[in-house]
Amino acid sequence: MALDKEMKNTDVSSRPAENNSVYLDALQNNSEDIKDIKKADEKKLLPKDKKIITFLAVLDILVFVFIGVYVYITGTGEFSNKKPKTVFYDRADAFAGELKTHIRSADFPENMQHRFMRLFSENNDVIGWVKIRDTSIDYPVLQAEDNEKYERANFYLDFDRRGSIFMDYRDIIGSGPQSLSKVTILWGHHLTEDMTIFADVEKYMDVEYYKTHPVIEMDTIYNDYQWKVFACFTANVEPEDDNGNVFYYWNPFISDADTPGFINECITRSWFINPDIDYQPTDKLLCLSTCSYILNRDSYHEIRTVLMARLVRNGEKAEPVVANAYRNENKRMPQLYYDINNLNNPFAGVPCWKASA
Repeated sequence: MALDKEMKNTDVSSRPAENNSVYLDALQNNSEDIKDIKKADEKKLLPKDKKIITFLAVLDILVFVFIGVYVYITGTGEFSNKKPKTVFYDRADAFAGELKTHIRSADFPENMQHRFMRLFSENNDVIGWVKIRDTSIDYPVLQAEDNEKYERANFYLDFDRRGSIFMDYRDIIGSGPQSLSKVTILWGHHLTEDMTIFADVEKYMDVEYYKTHPVIEMDTIYNDYQWKVFACFTANVEPEDDNGNVFYYWNPFISDADTPGFINECITRSWFINPDIDYQPTDKLLCLSTCSYILNRDSYHEIRTVLMARLVRNGEKAEPVVANAYRNENKRMPQLYYDINNLNNPFAGVPCWKASA
């Protein structure tokens, strides 16, 4: 009872205000407290308001998660500044006039095809594009002052063990077919584990594969070209792997007079023969060269798989007749091949082709 009396005599209005807070320890509220309570009631969320806020919060989280997953998977969103390890551009012909604003300022060669300008503005070592339909070969072609620059570097010059496809530094392309070197040589690695760069070249050892892939598109920054594949062969680089012989197929300077002999050597060594492709001394040739491991059973040897093609002439159909192509059962191989397979070499003592000059 004494406690009740004491509380009734308490004058709450005389208590000091503490930040206009409500005196929850008092039995009644003064006028300021009543105002605070009214403001608090006005700020209370109704059940429907809480549902709306919860829905919007969940929606924000889902949108954020979706964007994060998309950027992570594609690696190409605007939030990603990471350069790709290997360049897989759209085909060069995808860069049409409307993309001109995306082309950086560069000193473009005269008569350059517009569709190569974006590539050239990124890297002025770009010299063309090579493609074989329905294969993994679909890349820009680069050319430097030596054959080492792009051996382990990608289009951006970042280190990449796969390297890039590059044209031999001695080759020239010019602004027309007559300006091409006699043999245009493209180098590329053979990586079986991911089947990139020139891995598909070795598939041409099967004549049936050749029949479905007989044409190479190797365009330059000046002109578009198609090439008829006529040979795929295995070659050694070191003389000791073939009785002191080395077929110098990577020679861009052979003469018209030497061309028939050069082509005949390629065909003699080829895994297949197509009798329906003809040749002329003035033909321009294309060479795709890559590493081969088919003869590396006991130790590493410098062995190459080489794909040869000739330029499609004006007015000629690009697709060759392939129905009569057949497997070459008596192809010339390096001596190492015969040693590994315990076979007699029918070409032992027969010198391989050499340029006359």
